[in-house]
Amino acid sequence: MKIAKRSSLTGSYVLGAMLLLCGRISAQVPQFTETAVVFRNDTVQLSGTFIAPRQSERSPAVIFLHGSGPATRAGARPYAEEFAKLGIASLIFDKRGTGSSGGSWLTSSLSDLSNDAIAAVRFLKTLDSVDSTRIGVWGVSQAGWVATLAASRSTDIAFMVLISGGGATPHESELYAYRSAMENAKLPKSEIDDAERVINMYFGYLATGKDRPALVAELGKDTGKPWYQYATLDRILPSEANRTNWSWVATWDPAPSIEKITCPVLLMFGDRDMDIPTEIAVRKWREGLKKAGNSDKAIVVFPGAGHGIRMREGFTGTGRPPFADGYAEVMLGWLWQHVVKKK
Repeated sequence: MKIAKRSSLTGSYVLGAMLLLCGRISAQVPQFTETAVVFRNDTVQLSGTFIAPRQSERSPAVIFLHGSGPATRAGARPYAEEFAKLGIASLIFDKRGTGSSGGSWLTSSLSDLSNDAIAAVRFLKTLDSVDSTRIGVWGVSQAGWVATLAASRSTDIAFMVLISGGGATPHESELYAYRSAMENAKLPKSEIDDAERVINMYFGYLATGKDRPALVAELGKDTGKPWYQYATLDRILPSEANRTNWSWVATWDPAPSIEKITCPVLLMFGDRDMDIPTEIAVRKWREGLKKAGNSDKAIVVFPGAGHGIRMREGFTGTGRPPFADGYAEVMLGWLWQHVVKKK
């Protein structure tokens, strides 16, 4: 296993970075094609774009999975275009209930979302231009759990690239994110303890469906409290009918699924992530992959980086903060070594 800070990357990553910097990979495949596609998961039709390098041989392919909330294919396009230069095709698609895709992410479970990923794999396997033995998934944040469950269910997923996601349970990550926000705001311990009391009520409802009236009444009293703006639970409280679709946030443990993953895995984290507990996530990924007997994995932690490997601390510019130095080189170098060259 490789657990590296950016300053101690292995030779394979450095090789990939050198190739990119020299322009050799870009020179190999300077163009790409794109095709509008649709595929189905049961009754839900999903719409996307298939972006492929211009080459005669079959390409490896990657499916871009989504984080939490609504998401269209647009955010993945810059990655897909770069991957095409590397010789990798991409399927980018609108998350169910967004863009041109049917269904609703609001009333879908983790199982539904992971089955969307598996449906995308099945679709790619029907394309003559895709090497069906080299189809993988890429995801950030919540997609780490989606990909984990999908990979534990499908042996057709040949590799995984996950950023700031998985390992820790959703419950652990949610509690960590709330606490981090309140501590960063310098709320007193008494306020944080009061908030966590109510947060635990919320998770109790998600897990069991019990005591919803008491939770609603409690949240109605909390809107004026200092901690409320950091844990606006009434805005994300699912109805009784929809609660079962969200119970996984309180109950799901990714460990048994990780223990089934034997394909090559690249995991990237920031050591200043405010949304997921990086230390817990890394430890649990290590433990699970060890139990799986998976020796083809790499974990890279970027110093100073936050969620999504963004350098948020001290950033005062407009738009999104920049990625950590070396993020692209690590990812593209790993893909070159573990996917493109592995025929």
